[in-house]
Amino acid sequence: MQSSRETPQADAATERRASELIVAASRFVRAASRHRGRDRSPIVLRTLSNLLASGPMRIGDLAVAEHITQPTMTGVVKRMELEGLVARESDPDDGRAWLVAITPAGQEVLEGFRVRAGERVEPALAHLTEEERSILWSAARIMGKVTAELNSE
Repeated sequence: MQSSRETPQADAATERRASELIVAASRFVRAASRHRGRDRSPIVLRTLSNLLASGPMRIGDLAVAEHITQPTMTGVVKRMELEGLVARESDPDDGRAWLVAITPAGQEVLEGFRVRAGERVEPALAHLTEEERSILWSAARIMGKVTAELNSE
């Protein structure tokens, strides 16, 4: 006998819920990111976040992570380098290649953005019950686990 998780109806329901989760998470991130004083594009902020989380990366790997072409990412990295947000360093595994690393200035920009986004979200959280906030904190931990699983594939 099949469990309810193995039935086509369960698979369709899970896929639909996963889609709803993606939409809700995307809308939340966009709403939280919408604040005055944001002087960096989303691609710059996501690239800084990737570099902070993963360490130095090749431009091609950054392009794959951002779903953009390598020439486009090269332009983004050049502009970020001119602003002092990232620096290139030689790849210890391949002397012909370069890695892109976040700089202290890049970390400062990213942290400032995250603080302002948190300040934008905080008033909305104040309207939630303690139980609802607790559920959100649990959901954030679970989302972290799911994200790690997706990134490991």
